[in-house]
Amino acid sequence: MKMRGLFFLVSIVAISGLLSSSCALGVQATPGPRAVAPPAATAMTSAPSTAKLLEPSPTPKLAAEHPKYGGVLTWAGDAEPGSFDVHQETGGQHPLYLMPVYNGLLQHDPLAWPEAKIIPDLAMSWEISSDGLEYTFRLRSGVKWHDDKPFSSADVKASVDRIRMQPRGTRSPRQVTFGSISDVEAVAPDVVRMRLRHPSASLFANLAIDWLAILPKHVIEAKGDMKRDILGTGPFKFKGSVPGSSYEYVKNGAYFLRGRPYLDGIRAYYIKDDSTRFAALRTGRILYQPYPRGITPIQAEKAKSEPHLVVQSNWRPTLYLLLFNLQRSPWSDVRVRRAVSLAIDRQAFIPAVMGGAGVIGAHMPSRGLWGIPEEELLKMPGYRQPKDADIAEARRLLAEAGFPDGFKTTILTTSEAFHERQGTFLLNELAKLGIKGELVMRTPAAFDDALARGAFDMMGRGTSAAVDDPDPLLGDNYVTGGGRNFGKYSNAEFDELYQKQSQSLNTPERRRLVREMLTILIEDSPNVTFCWGVTYIAFNSRVMNFRLGSSPYVNNRHQEVWLAD
Repeated sequence: MKMRGLFFLVSIVAISGLLSSSCALGVQATPGPRAVAPPAATAMTSAPSTAKLLEPSPTPKLAAEHPKYGGVLTWAGDAEPGSFDVHQETGGQHPLYLMPVYNGLLQHDPLAWPEAKIIPDLAMSWEISSDGLEYTFRLRSGVKWHDDKPFSSADVKASVDRIRMQPRGTRSPRQVTFGSISDVEAVAPDVVRMRLRHPSASLFANLAIDWLAILPKHVIEAKGDMKRDILGTGPFKFKGSVPGSSYEYVKNGAYFLRGRPYLDGIRAYYIKDDSTRFAALRTGRILYQPYPRGITPIQAEKAKSEPHLVVQSNWRPTLYLLLFNLQRSPWSDVRVRRAVSLAIDRQAFIPAVMGGAGVIGAHMPSRGLWGIPEEELLKMPGYRQPKDADIAEARRLLAEAGFPDGFKTTILTTSEAFHERQGTFLLNELAKLGIKGELVMRTPAAFDDALARGAFDMMGRGTSAAVDDPDPLLGDNYVTGGGRNFGKYSNAEFDELYQKQSQSLNTPERRRLVREMLTILIEDSPNVTFCWGVTYIAFNSRVMNFRLGSSPYVNNRHQEVWLAD
C-alpha cells in the first residue's frame, strides 16, 4: 500500500519521525517569482555561552515589487576545490564553487530558512511505501544536461550507486550515510525507485544535501570521474576558471524552472586573506561573503555599521577537531590519544582559531537533539576549566605509555589562513606535554590526497553534515570503513550501536543508543573535538532572495537570487 499527498514539506528538526508519522509525500508545482528580503530574526532562539549570535541587520527595502533580471553575483572564498568531483571530495568549498551548475534529487528550500524544508528538485513527486522500505521518485521531464544531452533516471541511478557502492578507483566519503539503500532501479526514463535494507530516519534529509548532486552518467562512463569536468543540469553553466584567481558561470537559458535564474552569471574569486576579502566586500568588489568561512565576529560588528551591508548569523553543523592516524605509532595507543585530548584547551581554541565563532561541543552538537548538553560537557575531563588536573593526568598517561618526555610528530595542514592558525595553536598546546610538532603544509588538492591515503600523523580539520543527525556525522566519521573515517578508527561495539540507532524510528531509543556511542568515542579518543562553528556572513543590500542555509552543504545554487538597483 502506498499513500500520496500534496506538497509535503519536511522539517529537518522532525526528520527522525518522518517514516513513523507519515508515508505521504507529494508534488510541487513550478514556483512563481518570490521576492524575499533578508530575515528579520536569527535562526537560534538563545545564544551559546561561547559564541554570540548577532541581531540581524535592519531589513532593507526591496527595490522593486518583483525580481529583476540581470547582473552578476560576485563572492570570494578562501580556498579552491581540490578537484571538481563533488562525490569524491569533502571540503566545504566544493558546494560553493560547484552547486550553481548542478541539481539534486531533492533540495532544501532556499527561501525557507530559518524554517528548514525539503522540496522537489529533479524529482517532481515521490511515494514512500507504508513499511518505509521503498522510495519511488517521478522525475522532471524534458530536462537536459548543459551539453544538450537528455537527463533521465539512468543518471540518478548512476549517481546514487556511485556514492553507495564506491566503484574501483574512486572514493566515497558518504558511503555509510547511504548504506541503507540496497538497490536503485531506473524503472522508466522519468521514474527511479530505491529499495532499503531497513527503514532509515535520516535518508530523506540526506537525499537533499549538495553532496548528492546528480552527475551525468555519460561523462562518468567516458572519463571515469568528474575531477576535471563541470557539467550539470543547473541554473548556471561553467564558463571557465583562472587557477588561483577566479571561477565564472553564466546563465543557463534552458533551465527547467520557468523564469530562473534571475542573474546573468556568477563570478567567484579566491582570496586567501580574511581582511582582504572583507575589504573587497566593503568596497563592493564582491557582493557576498559566504560559507564556509564567512566573516569574523569582529568583522560582523563592523559590517552592521555599514548601511549597504546585511549580516546574518547561525550555528552550523561543522565540528572542528584534531584527527589522529590510528595506523601510526604512537596514536595507536589510546593512552597517548587521551593525554592529548585532556591537555588541549578547548576554550582557548575558540578565540584563538575561530575568532570567537564557536560553541564548545563533542562528537554531536551540544545544542542539538543528540549531543551531550553543554552544561554537562563543561564539567567533564578535557572540556572543563581550569586545566591543571587534566594536564597532570595527561602527563601521567604519557609516562605510562613510555613517553615521559614527549615525542616528535607532524600535523598535516593546508596553506589556508584558517588552517595555519589552527596548526600554530595545536603546536603550542602539544608543547605543554613535551610533544614537538611540525606543520606539514600542503595545497588543498595534495591535502585531500594525503588524507585519503592515510599519509599523516595528525591533522586539524572540520567535518560537517547538512542535518543534525547521527547517521552522517557518526557513521561517515567513526564506523569501521566509513568514507570520512580517515584515522581508521574501528570499534565493534560502536559499529553495532550505530546500526541499531540508524534502523530505529523511535527518537528516545535512538537518543539512548547515541549517548552510548558518544561515551565510547570520548573513552577511545580517536580525535580531539574542539567546537562546533557559528557562521557570520555578510552581503550587499542589493542581493535579494538570499537566505543563510543550515550548513555549507545547502543553498549554494542561487537560482532565486536577484540584484536590486
